[in-house]
Amino acid sequence: MSDKKFQRFGKYLILDHLVDGGMAKICRARYLGEQANKMVAVKMVQPQFSNDEAFVRMFQDELNITFGMLHPNIMQVYDYGKTNGQLYTAMEYIHGANLKQYLDRLKEKKVVFPVEISCFIISQVCLGLHYAHTFTDKLTGKPYNIVHRDISPHNIMLTYDGAVKVIDFGIAKANTNSEATQAGTIKGKLSYLAPEYLDGLELDARYDEFAVGITLWELLCSRKLFQANNDLAVLKQIQACKIIPPSEINPSVPKELDAIVMKALSKDRAHRYENLDQMNRALVRFLYSTYPEFNASDLKTFADDLFKQEIASDQAKFVEYGKIDTQVYIEDMKQEESRTGKISKKDVGMKTTITPEREKPRELEMTIDPMEVEIGLAQNQKEKTQTRKLNKAMLQTAKATSRNTKVNSSGSTIKNSAKDKTGSRTLSKKELARQEEKSSSSMIILIIAASFAAVAYLQSDMVEKLIGLNLKKMIHGEDAKRSISSVETKKKNQNSRLPVPETQGTGKIIMGGVDISMEVYVNGVKTEYMGRPIKADLGQETVVVVKKQGYVPYVSKVTLSKDKNSTVINVPELERARMGLLTTSQNYTAGSKLIYEEAGERIERDLPFKNLEIPEGTYQARVVNPILGTEKRVEFVIEENKKHFLE
Repeated sequence: MSDKKFQRFGKYLILDHLVDGGMAKICRARYLGEQANKMVAVKMVQPQFSNDEAFVRMFQDELNITFGMLHPNIMQVYDYGKTNGQLYTAMEYIHGANLKQYLDRLKEKKVVFPVEISCFIISQVCLGLHYAHTFTDKLTGKPYNIVHRDISPHNIMLTYDGAVKVIDFGIAKANTNSEATQAGTIKGKLSYLAPEYLDGLELDARYDEFAVGITLWELLCSRKLFQANNDLAVLKQIQACKIIPPSEINPSVPKELDAIVMKALSKDRAHRYENLDQMNRALVRFLYSTYPEFNASDLKTFADDLFKQEIASDQAKFVEYGKIDTQVYIEDMKQEESRTGKISKKDVGMKTTITPEREKPRELEMTIDPMEVEIGLAQNQKEKTQTRKLNKAMLQTAKATSRNTKVNSSGSTIKNSAKDKTGSRTLSKKELARQEEKSSSSMIILIIAASFAAVAYLQSDMVEKLIGLNLKKMIHGEDAKRSISSVETKKKNQNSRLPVPETQGTGKIIMGGVDISMEVYVNGVKTEYMGRPIKADLGQETVVVVKKQGYVPYVSKVTLSKDKNSTVINVPELERARMGLLTTSQNYTAGSKLIYEEAGERIERDLPFKNLEIPEGTYQARVVNPILGTEKRVEFVIEENKKHFLE
């Protein structure tokens, strides 16, 4: 195990697969944290569905429902996001089996669920679902009005330690849903539908109660309640809703429990329990009055007996997983973050200048007389100006003879190689001899450097236009410090009246109310926003646009400063856009595209397409085919809730 290479998925180390589905796969994983050692379940959506607008909306609907809920009988969602083009959620890992697996294992042993354990399990399900049904957003005070709509033995997990968890709110109905269920669409498993669903009534918490009643009936009777040779026959059974009391199939079921089950399975929902809290109370009263010795730990004992081999096998696996050196993967994760989140020198206030010749940070500074004139780069006012110095005596010597001067071609400070206290230069005969032995090529370079200094002084106006440096002004004490970066010089030449803005550093913009279905654009550039603050230059306006398919974009403009270098943008609930549908002819040749503008943004769509949602309005568009080199202009009008066909 120590030699095995594991896949890292963002901040999670994938250990093995639990479920491989067509749309997503669920894996066991370890959270990669310095201080944490947690096993989680990661649900990874397949890439093709991660970019499907309808699936993303459904994914976000489930997150809106589950992310804020925290209850011991509901599987908790820890994290969500997008990694390597895949949507994912990180959830509580439930070490156990679902109720369907328990029923199948009992059938193999030809044993039915003990009555008391059946009642305890369903009472815990009632607690979790009642919490969901009454869940309220603490920040807004608005109720979610959640209806699970998919309660069945598959979606009730029992941990081997004896806990009961309701899972999978993927098709739940709630006020937060982005769109309503289309008429004629069945949500949920056929055998667990309630009669009111078939009657087209608005669903409420009592719909889940009926499914809970079916599940309890099946635990007690060890068989399905509604089953037939085809779906239509099953629907007819549900519509008739003629239920046999459990005690007629399983004589060990007391009549008092019959009454609870039959009340939950009433065809008329008005005759059912008012809510699942009431059903839970009835079950708990029956359980402890009929089985006073029952204890919650009995479920763990029951699980240990049924899944002894699986528990032992998993335990051995977990010990091996615990031996993995996660530090290697943590370091890899940190390196990836540093690569993908590189910070420029400008962002951290470091000095950056570019000379036209080598495009490397470089500065030129000269000292005339005992005084030194410094030309430095001061992008950050708090930084110390870097200087390079040229002694006047050296400048005079360079004019007289290049042999007595040393020049550092890398751009470092040019100084006399020897000085006395008054700044004069004294050379020995040996030194003069060594100077004379220098190659002619070095002398040429030195002469050019000296000539450049002379020209820079005598033709100061011309040199200033070329490189932004006026030596004459510097000698007379004017413009003592200036930046000579090529970028700033170009700006000054274009408009000398406009001051060049100095970089003041960066601040951060914190976003609130952004979910996975939204797109964030900063100054027109799409940004993968996953909860981290957005960097913004101080002293400059930053435009943040939040977009969501089918909604009016939200725009916010902020300007950060040194005094206020951070801000929070709380995105309000987006206003739903007035949308229509556009369908095109199927006769367009391969490579054809429809190009138009939507809310100021250029949109390209591959042709043909069907029922594309577009905001209401009149559009001037082009149909182009780069392969054939053809182009034609078209106009189409989109009206709310209407379909338009484009030939």
